[in-house]
Amino acid sequence: MRRQIMWTAREWPGCEHLDLRVSDDGIVADGLILAAPEGEVIRLAYRIECDQAWRTRSVTLERHGLGRTTLTRDEHGHWLVNGRERSDLTGCIDVDIALTPFTNTLPIRRLGLGPGAAADLHVVYIQPEPELTIGPAAQRYTRLDTGYRYESGTFRADLAIDREGLVTHYPDLWSMEQLTV
Repeated sequence: MRRQIMWTAREWPGCEHLDLRVSDDGIVADGLILAAPEGEVIRLAYRIECDQAWRTRSVTLERHGLGRTTLTRDEHGHWLVNGRERSDLTGCIDVDIALTPFTNTLPIRRLGLGPGAAADLHVVYIQPEPELTIGPAAQRYTRLDTGYRYESGTFRADLAIDREGLVTHYPDLWSMEQLTV
């Protein structure tokens, strides 16, 4: 399966393009985000590789003006960031890049929750602005009738998804504009 997807930002000027490929070898997501959440344009390219169960193997980020950052996770749940071990990320399976609705798909697909079920997770949280920061974050996903409730700290949003678990509407933040199968 291969899909080309675009989202439009709603709270600030911005858009995202995603090239998503799902095969017997795993999942590869190549994305490009252009956004100005604080009035300054951020151009962030990312590549996320997952196994067939949607467990993150690696992430490559390239933020215009800041260079490239790579994250890799081994089979024991240990993370390396630019080749250095980050023990504070041990046990995290998913990544959450703050400026994209795509990374919500990772736990949604991996968990496969039934209606009413919920899961608490620790994820690698990547904040691209003002500087690129990487750290652990606690999150909760609850399966609703037509989507998922996402919670982290005091933030909460009910996400509408399509049949493949991709966010079609992230209230006040993102809307899917175009997709091809």
